[in-house]
Amino acid sequence: MINMEHVTKRFAADGPASVDDLSLVVPEGTTTALIGPSGCGKTTTMRMINRLIDPTEGKIIVNGEDVTKVDPVQLRRHIGYVIQQVGLFPHMTIAQNIAAVPKLLGWTEAKITSRTEELLDLVGLDPCEMLKRYPRQLSGGQRQRIGVARALAADPPVLLMDEPFGAIDPIARTRLQDEFRQILRRVRKTVVLVTHDLDEAIRLGDRIAIMKSGKIVQYDTPDSVLSHPADAFVENFVGIDRAIKRLSLFTVHDAMNTTTPSTGVSTVAPTSSLRDALALMVAANSDVLAVVDESGAVKGQLTRDAIFAV
Repeated sequence: MINMEHVTKRFAADGPASVDDLSLVVPEGTTTALIGPSGCGKTTTMRMINRLIDPTEGKIIVNGEDVTKVDPVQLRRHIGYVIQQVGLFPHMTIAQNIAAVPKLLGWTEAKITSRTEELLDLVGLDPCEMLKRYPRQLSGGQRQRIGVARALAADPPVLLMDEPFGAIDPIARTRLQDEFRQILRRVRKTVVLVTHDLDEAIRLGDRIAIMKSGKIVQYDTPDSVLSHPADAFVENFVGIDRAIKRLSLFTVHDAMNTTTPSTGVSTVAPTSSLRDALALMVAANSDVLAVVDESGAVKGQLTRDAIFAV
């Protein structure tokens, strides 16, 4: 879906390369997280995909087309874009914000109305309450949801996200990340996500591209990046606690057994991450947790040894 071939960007003819001979393939229907230290070129890389920045050298293919040969305005109307500060039009209602691109594409009012209501439902907001409100009347989390809905309005195959949850408080951020992951399971998009948050990259990315000085130093699955850092830079970047971070990739269901635990032990849901389960074990000073479903029925147990064996 997205293929960047030997892409370089220099902002001055004789200046250093902000992005240096970068090649990257993002398969259709997957999410790739670009992450690295400040100034590594991750945002520049993403912005070249929809030509907010033009490459100095190289080729960028999106959905089979060379983006440098496509009118940039038309290109952007078919690529969703979500930024940290949302960027909603303050003088427009929520309905008008979501409808902006479909109107430019010539959609009928009936189709726009149907799509707007569908998207508000998708991001967990009540159309009856939201359609006539203005951005200033919403919380930060609600505005971010509207930003995602607007980016999806014209059903673009590609979605670019630049620090989309960075301005949200940590509790709301985690909830929105989980909800966005559920949305992607329902609407299958090719996503490029820029983030400075490794936990976010692990939670949302099918693949992670770690960048340094305009180059990609490792591009792999979150499991491989955390298990097998490519070099000392990546090892230092993902942190000494990378083995603990890796447990976020697995759920209790992945490691539990059907043995009935003894009574009195702490409980955990099968959908919880192994990282959270290990934290519960430490807090309870226990080597075993009872796994219970939503109704409280015991489904088995999770042991510390099973977590370490993952």
